[in-house]
Order: sequence, then C-alpha cells, then structure tokens
Amino acid sequence: MLGFIRPEARAHLRRWSETLLALAVVLLGLYWAWRSFGVLQWIGWAVAALGAALLWSAVQRARFAARGQGPGVVQIIEGEIRFYGPRGGGYCAVDAICALSLSADGGYWLIEAEGGEILVIPRAAKGAEALFDVFARLPGLDMEHLLRVVAQEDTPRARIIWRRGTPNLLS
Repeated sequence: MLGFIRPEARAHLRRWSETLLALAVVLLGLYWAWRSFGVLQWIGWAVAALGAALLWSAVQRARFAARGQGPGVVQIIEGEIRFYGPRGGGYCAVDAICALSLSADGGYWLIEAEGGEILVIPRAAKGAEALFDVFARLPGLDMEHLLRVVAQEDTPRARIIWRRGTPNLLS
C-alpha cells in the first residue's frame, strides 16, 4: 500500500504522524464528550484534554525535526549525547553543556561543552530528533524561542539559542 504514496508525501506524513495521532485522540475524546452522558462524558473530556496536550507537544516536535537525511547518527545514552559521523564525531555529557547554537545556514547544532569543545551535529542526522528532549531539559531554555530560531532563514553567523547562566559565587 505504501508503494502508491510518493516518497516526498510519505516523508511528510512520517514527520507529522505523531501530530495526526494526537489529533485523533482529541477527536475521540470530543466524540465521547458530546455523544455520551454520565461517566463516559467526563472521560471523554479528560481524553480530549490529554489529546490536546499531546497535540501541542507533537506539533513542537514536528517543527523541530529537520527535513531530509543528513550524515551521521545521534544517540542519547545515559545522559550523554554521542554523534558518529562519516568524518569523525564526538560526545558531550548533557550536564556539561554550557551553550547551544544553530549554524548560520541552520543545518547544524553547535553544542559547546564546559571544556570549550564544540560538538557539531547535523540537524538531519539519523536520531537527531532525540535532541528535542535533551534541549528541553536545559535550565531556562525557552523551546518556543528555539523553534522560532530553527524556522528562520539563513543568517551571516551562528545564532546563540541558549547559554548557561554564570553561577553567583559567594565570597
């Protein structure tokens, strides 16, 4: 059956599949809420509310995902980002991230670690969608700001999205 769908359309459906599933949950909950009575009606409203939360998250994830296939593989293992690429790679502990930027052309994440090393990860690398959850854990990072920066056109230089605040030292 999937052979009848163009590859571009299939990729688009795959990107938005989580959103479509969440929308189906919302519609099911609303159907139960409007067509039922008693306990099932209240369950329908709860399912619709849960579906709305899932829908909001799914839309953010779809906006985060890059189109196409880039070089390399990204893995998140035990609090560490690992990138394996055709010309090298690297790793960085999530707790050691001190800055997050997007390259000027918008095709690469630039993750700066405490030691000054910069991990460069293509946005379209296999498994790069897992970085959404990692970035969401960074203290003080506004995910809407990140998604707005990702949606922007190319710029002359890299865009800083987040930087860890400097600790206040007591003397």
